[in-house]
Amino acid sequence: MKVVLRFKKRGMKRFLSTLESIKLVERSLRRADLPLVFTEGFHPKPKMSLLDAMPVGVVNLAFYVEVHLKDLSKKHLKDLENTLPEDFSLSGAWICEENINKLVKFYRFKLITPYFIDLQNKKVEKKGKEILFKESVVDFETFRAKDYYIFRYTQRREKLLNPLLLVEKDSFFVAICEETLTKDGEDLSSFLERRGTCVKEGSPG
Repeated sequence: MKVVLRFKKRGMKRFLSTLESIKLVERSLRRADLPLVFTEGFHPKPKMSLLDAMPVGVVNLAFYVEVHLKDLSKKHLKDLENTLPEDFSLSGAWICEENINKLVKFYRFKLITPYFIDLQNKKVEKKGKEILFKESVVDFETFRAKDYYIFRYTQRREKLLNPLLLVEKDSFFVAICEETLTKDGEDLSSFLERRGTCVKEGSPG
């Protein structure tokens, strides 16, 4: 059985590296005594995979993990929720045989800063090359909320850029990965609701 779990990585937990985040998930699955399926060989590990790594410091509300289990019950999920730290919560779970790494084509981000960023003309450097930010996105919008500017944009997976490259060095900002999307622009969670079996409903925010 393949289960897709959605976690929300917030607060101080956003400073965990990808490797540390994977270890946290694996450790929590073991502590909750979920019936994991392991790889073969001298050093068996739980059969699990995840999507693209987000940069350290980015809030990730769409931390999806595929994990293979022998069985799954409501008690398993409740035990897992109780095992996880507050800033790394379980927000959805689906039984689904689809490969999420083949489904996801876009990421939706939100960037909050106290100053305006001209995304239309913003250039960033990646692997020694200068890239025009707007060429990596399919849409973006800017609006103001009190003393802050909020930038929302959807980025192609194959042209994924670190959102931290968009902000001024040593400035205040909040970068958030809000959701992953399929090639048709559908939220992955909506796709899983439609094509899989929901065993834990997603939570807002």
